[in-house]
Amino acid sequence: MSVQTGSAANVGALLDALNAFLTLGHSLDPQYTGTGNGTIGALIGTAASVVETITATATDATHFAVVGSVSGSLGVATVGVAFVSAVAHFTITAGGVAFIAGDVISFAMTPPWSALESVASTEYIWSAPGNDGTGNVLVGASRFSDVGGDYDDLRLGGFYGYSSAQTFTTQPGAMTDTILPLLRVGALPYWFIANGRRVVVVVKVSTNYELAYLGLINEYASPSQFPYPLAVGGSMNWAASPPPVGDGRWRWSYNGNEHIGFPFGSQTPANDIPAQLKLRRPDGVWRGFAASFGGGGGVWPYGQGALAVRENLDGSYSLIPILLTEDAPNCFGEPDGVAFVTGYNQVSENTVTINRVQWLVVQNIFRTTEHDYCAVKLA
Repeated sequence: MSVQTGSAANVGALLDALNAFLTLGHSLDPQYTGTGNGTIGALIGTAASVVETITATATDATHFAVVGSVSGSLGVATVGVAFVSAVAHFTITAGGVAFIAGDVISFAMTPPWSALESVASTEYIWSAPGNDGTGNVLVGASRFSDVGGDYDDLRLGGFYGYSSAQTFTTQPGAMTDTILPLLRVGALPYWFIANGRRVVVVVKVSTNYELAYLGLINEYASPSQFPYPLAVGGSMNWAASPPPVGDGRWRWSYNGNEHIGFPFGSQTPANDIPAQLKLRRPDGVWRGFAASFGGGGGVWPYGQGALAVRENLDGSYSLIPILLTEDAPNCFGEPDGVAFVTGYNQVSENTVTINRVQWLVVQNIFRTTEHDYCAVKLA
């Protein structure tokens, strides 16, 4: 997956930066073969990226010949130096064991996302191409703010179709309940992580960490059984009566149960309406997910024994997939690149490395108990 980190001056700049990031090509997880244990990072495509596999083959300890399966020869990459080409950029970093001639690093590229609707600093609706370039995954974000209430937020959306004649909330099959609360005034450090199917957004808001998910999950079914497993996750949602315009509860500092990161599940079992994470089921109905099971959708393992999980004996951390289930036996799948990690001896922005891939540790908004952390994959 492609990753971009930075700091936006305000919410409008954050939204524009996300659009600029998404409308480039993106990578899938790199694969390594050979002796050297270095890594490849800063993987990102360009507006000209296509579906192809890019292979970097070591010619010695510090140089790699780079070839695209469609683009052909792309040049020579030098370890420790940013590599730039017409279709992909990256940096190869040396590890404790040097590369030798014949070592190979390869990764697949996806085409750029398309902005179907683009109102700078205000509203976007995107079509994600899928990892194979044949998809049409429709998601978006729309900004709303109020000076008196001192909030500036993003309304997140998932759609079944797109019509230029329709508003954001009335697009075909629209689900636009989930919110990303942000600062009205002040800088916003961020992490964007995307592939061809979905994007995860982490934003640091003062001392809070807000999270969003837009796109497909890794479904536990065949494409014919579950053709459009679309999920929209944010950090805030309300029951049938959301606060009025100008109400301070829309602000990032609100500490009620309506303000919870999407991986952790709503605090209202068996009630779809206030859930921060919603999934479009195979029957086209949007299902919300709670932290504990109560006849509806549930997020495992949060609320289901997560309190008993500790770090490993050597002090390292294990990651556990987050499962989206319904009525206990029915399991839809898992959010792509988001996992459970214990909060024991843990802090936000810690990283966990597994098989040369780093995961960013993020707390549940302002909460820091042992079951209020997740990890986001930085591939």
